[in-house]
This record gives sequence, C-alpha cells and structure tokens, in this order.
Amino acid sequence: MRIRFLGIAVIIALLVSVVGTRQVAAAEVLPYVNVSIAEGYIGQYEEYHIHFLLDSEVRAGGTLSLVFDDNINPPDARAISASDMVLDGASTGGSAHWTGRVLTLTATTSLSADTVHELTILRGAMVQNPRTAMHLRLLLRNDTTRTTLASNYYGISAVSHIWPISLTVDTRRDDRLEVVLRFSTGRNGALTGNPMSPRAFGAPAESPDTITILLSPGLSQVWRHSGAASASLTTPGTVLGTGSLKLVSASSQSSGATDSDRVQVTCQLSTDVAALTEVTLHVDLDGAAISNGLTTDDYALAWTSKEPTAVRVSLTGVPEPVPETPPTPGATDTTAPTVTWTSKASTLLPRLVTLDIAVTEENLGEAWFYGGTGSFIHTRLSMGDNTIMVINRTGIHGTIVASDKAGNTTTVSVDIPAPSGT
Repeated sequence: MRIRFLGIAVIIALLVSVVGTRQVAAAEVLPYVNVSIAEGYIGQYEEYHIHFLLDSEVRAGGTLSLVFDDNINPPDARAISASDMVLDGASTGGSAHWTGRVLTLTATTSLSADTVHELTILRGAMVQNPRTAMHLRLLLRNDTTRTTLASNYYGISAVSHIWPISLTVDTRRDDRLEVVLRFSTGRNGALTGNPMSPRAFGAPAESPDTITILLSPGLSQVWRHSGAASASLTTPGTVLGTGSLKLVSASSQSSGATDSDRVQVTCQLSTDVAALTEVTLHVDLDGAAISNGLTTDDYALAWTSKEPTAVRVSLTGVPEPVPETPPTPGATDTTAPTVTWTSKASTLLPRLVTLDIAVTEENLGEAWFYGGTGSFIHTRLSMGDNTIMVINRTGIHGTIVASDKAGNTTTVSVDIPAPSGT
C-alpha cells in the first residue's frame, strides 16, 4: 500500500469483532480498527463495515479520515448523500467528503474513547473494488490527535457462489410431486445454454453449463419411488426451458448405510441465464406419493458449473422431525466418534480444494461440516468417507462436529491456509 506516513505513529492493535457500539473494559483499551466487507467481488461497488476504538475522544465538529488503498477507486466529483454512511446507527454521509482516496467524516456528536463505534459505508457511496484479486487494508486517522490506526487485511476475489433462497415440495396433485428449488446465480455465475435448434453444418458443438443438485436421503427415497422425471428452469414471468433430467449418480456412501443413499441430478441449460438472476428449478416426479416422511432435516446441495461451491438449502413447509425414542438402558457408550480429514488442492486451480472427511461411529447420530464465519457451506456427513469440493478464497476455517446417539461428541477444526500469493 503506497501511503506516505508523515510523522504519523501507526498503531496495529488487537482486532475485535463487535456489533454496534459498546463500552469496553479496562483490559480492552488499546485502540484498533477492524474492517469487513459485504461481498468482495472484483470491480464492484462495495459495502464496508468498520468497527473502531479511538485513542481519545473526538468532539462534535472534529473529523476522522479513512485512507483507502491506492487500488481502491473512489467516486469522481460526487457528493456523498446522508444515507450513504451510517455511524453508530445515525446517517452521517452528509458530513463526509473525498480528497483523493481520503474520505473525511465530521462527527455530528462526540465519539468517546471508551466505546467501540461502528461505521457502515453503503454501496451508494460508490467505493469501487479493484479489478484484480488482492488483499487490502485501510487507515483510520483521528485528525484531532493525528494518530493513525491500520486495519486488518480484507480480500477482494473473483470467486462467487449461488445464493440459496428456498426449497419446497408441492404435493397438490395425487399423481406427482414437484420439488421446487429457488436460488440466485452469483456475481460470476452467468450460465450459457445450448439451444435445441439445429446447428450449421460443421459448427462445433457447444457445451452448455449445468446446474447440479444432491438430494438428502429423504428426498432421494422419493426420487427412487417415482416414475419419470422432468425439469424446467424459470425466472419471474419467463420459462427458460424444459427438458429431461439427466441422472448423474445415485450411489451409497462407503458405509453401505441405507439412509445415506443420495441421488445427484444434473440439468443442462438450453438457454442463457445472467449473473445475479433469481431462478426456480422445478423437478417433477411422476407417481411420487410418499412425501409424508419428509421433514425439515431434508435438504438439497446445489451448485453450477460456473459456481462449483456446494450450497445447502434446507427443506421448508414440512413437519419438524419426530424425536427418536430413547434406547433401552444398557451399557453406557462413552466412546466418541472418530473424525479424520485430508485436503488436496487442484493442480490447475489451486483455489479448488477437495476435502475428504472420514467419520467412524457405528452408532452415529449426526455429523456436520460447517464452512465457518461468512460461509454458506453447511454439509451433513454420513458414516464413512465424505468428499466435499470447496473454493479456498482467503483460507478455510471450518469445523466438523460428529455426535453419536449416546451424546458423545467429537469436534475437529478444519484449517486450510489461503493459496500462496493471495
């Protein structure tokens, strides 16, 4: 970061994650600034959430200055509206102005030194991310004391994933069941279809993008007891295409447990879908009438060929699961499940990581992999070997939690550093 520090003492303090303003104890008096961003996609206008603790009070009329990295693009000759910035819950953009890449804010009320303050800069302020992936930080300057605080690093990346909305089943017809998955393509998730119209002689065949869903064991049972399947993809008021569903796999986990047998379905697109577009995938199952066993524990994992990170969408509009009947008292089980994991990064795409998780427990109750803070990855694991593909943007810091039916729990951290060079 090419920012000249002219006699300014730079203080790098302990980073603390907070929400809103709060009083701090004596042990937390070191000033700091912590930055998080809403999305982090290259070239897009960004929303900033900045928490900070000052070295001394800034009285009403005093100023704070945010010094952005040289790679950040501030708006050109544009006044900031009052609603573009929120400080401690109050709109404050009307008191701010740009000087190059320095955003100066005038305090409308006193900002104490013993309170954690929260500043939100909304996308309307038009602070634009760099057009290449990188890690950045900013400086917060108390213009009263001329003290400057350096923030944590935050990442700008080209990686995105689909955004889940809902998963429901429609049982209004006796002779069929419809599984309805709603999601939005991500920032980089524009999909290319392959129209069914004839190609010109000699023209190369285009490979269409795909949408893949992995059904939970309960939904997979419905699939296996149904007849023919068909699928369509729609946006509000538009039918994008209808065609047969191509079944890619219907295999059991290595443990051989019947309730872990899950169906994976892939749909090929016949028309284009833009990025950041809400779509609805309809899967019609003829003769499927055994939906009574579905509960909110059922789900689908969904991803696309452009955004391959699997996102979990839980089933709604169905009953909660019935608690299991406690087993007959017997010998106390005190042995917790055994959990091991390994990871391997793709040679061609270092950010694409294959995570292999092995869960060993004959009396397994449930096991999950959580992707960590800010991640949509929330995957249920089965006894035996489980393989998950994830995108490693700035490091993966997830958790595996496995519990048996006796209540013994094993928790294992999954920490994978960011790829070199990020």
